[in-house]
Amino acid sequence: MDVKKFQESRESTLKTFQTKFNEIQTTYNSTILAAIQETDPDKQNTLVEQILSLNTEMSSELKDILATLNAGNTKFSPTTLNELTEKLIQYQKQYDEINKGKDRVQTLQMILTTTRKKLHDTVWMYNFYLAALLLLICIIIFMIIKNSVVSAVSLTGSS
Repeated sequence: MDVKKFQESRESTLKTFQTKFNEIQTTYNSTILAAIQETDPDKQNTLVEQILSLNTEMSSELKDILATLNAGNTKFSPTTLNELTEKLIQYQKQYDEINKGKDRVQTLQMILTTTRKKLHDTVWMYNFYLAALLLLICIIIFMIIKNSVVSAVSLTGSS
């Protein structure tokens, strides 16, 4: 088998996985929010069961993609594998917490809070790096203008 085709196949499989996984993850997060806001205990239990089902589905998808990416002679990006493995561990822990927790709503609130905190931290880091990039651009523009002025002054001074 051609190595390039094999790598392209795995990358295609990874992209397909990411699309499907993101859809499941979005449904998972919205179902958690719906379960927290639900006041009827029967409906809430139904939503919790859906959450557990979605969690199992995400864990299964993660296990499948990890098996696929680890197959073959060449290894896939260790960073990608580590991120997927961390997600798998995270969702397995969440499943256990929801399943074993006495107060499921409190457990779901904790999971939602953790997810929101991670999102907030990611957005903060993005804004920080964006501000740093803009500052560097301003410094570079300032240096270009300064050098232009200095060379213009030195040219007019030598004439």
